[in-house]
Amino acid sequence: MGTVIGTIVLVVFIVLVVVAVVRSVRIVPQATAGIVERFGRYHRTLNAGLNIVTPFIDHLRPLSAS
Repeated sequence: MGTVIGTIVLVVFIVLVVVAVVRSVRIVPQATAGIVERFGRYHRTLNAGLNIVTPFIDHLRPLSAS
């Protein structure tokens, strides 16, 4: 029974790590920029390309051209 519980805990841990990695990698399309908000306030601007943000804390909003 202990092996089953250990396996379930390991699977849940692996799923949480994968979700955190997926949420931290952001791709901003070419010729656009993104605004990173941390807890609803402006934190920084991301340029086009592959970017890393803090998962569950930072939120990426697209920069709209007006």
